[in-house]
Amino acid sequence: MQSNQSKSFGVLWYTEWLSPLEAHIHGIEELLYDGRTKYQRVTIAKTGSFGLALFLDGYAQSTEYDEFIYHESLVHPAMLTHPNPRKVLVVGGGEGATIREVLKHKTVERVVMVDIDGELVELAKKYLYKWHQGSFDDPRVELVIADGKEFIENTSEKFDVVILDLTDPIKNTPGVLLYTKEFYEGVKKILNAQGVMVTQATSTRYYLEAFTVIGNTVGAVFPISRLYKVFVPAFYSEWGFALGSMGRDPLSIPRSELQEKLGRLDLRFLDIDNYYHLFKIPRYMKEQMKEYTWISTIDKPLEISLS
Repeated sequence: MQSNQSKSFGVLWYTEWLSPLEAHIHGIEELLYDGRTKYQRVTIAKTGSFGLALFLDGYAQSTEYDEFIYHESLVHPAMLTHPNPRKVLVVGGGEGATIREVLKHKTVERVVMVDIDGELVELAKKYLYKWHQGSFDDPRVELVIADGKEFIENTSEKFDVVILDLTDPIKNTPGVLLYTKEFYEGVKKILNAQGVMVTQATSTRYYLEAFTVIGNTVGAVFPISRLYKVFVPAFYSEWGFALGSMGRDPLSIPRSELQEKLGRLDLRFLDIDNYYHLFKIPRYMKEQMKEYTWISTIDKPLEISLS
């Protein structure tokens, strides 16, 4: 599952392998950047179908056409579940779009964003303004270039909401440890009394077992947990998320409260109907998910194999 570049008919083509037997070929109109940071290969290009796009290690991370679908779905269910989110921790999210969405909530007083790849953040600042829209310069934001796991283990600060915008738990990568029961227990320790956490939870199409196991693992740590998903065109899949709450259930929030709070936010995708639809898991998927009952631990971690 590797990407490659080729040229035919005068067009540069970028091949994104979605599985060993499936790929999408992007026509590249302009290549803005292609290189390696200390941690990953970064490609930023204008594509024919999705506009400006960020690829990490050969996979579309987000695109101009639909990044708001992913980021609104990642951020707002957790932010709305907490009754009054003031302090927020974001781990990952190098493009800056995650903090962009967090800052739409007027109750927010402080956002700490922790990303291990400072080079990627600088590239995002330079090329991806449409994503971050100047959010890195907001006085409420503190950017920390560090390992997110170490930050959570060592911080004495407490947060109302923790948002984990991470890479997938690919086998033989450090990301594997960020989906374990032990890691989520560390997240729980830095949450305030009514705290909420959310993590991206991989593709429901290509990695249904991983999606389910992440949900199982969050549910083993938090008194309330919910899996949900949204279709992201650039991913050719519904994308999964897992929410853990110390207080409210995201489906027990009064409809009138949701309606009022959503109305205050400047959103392009998420409205009250789509909010409820996020949590509807179809029958065929529920049946398949019954096969996967285990949880991810340090001794037996969830690992996605790409071969």
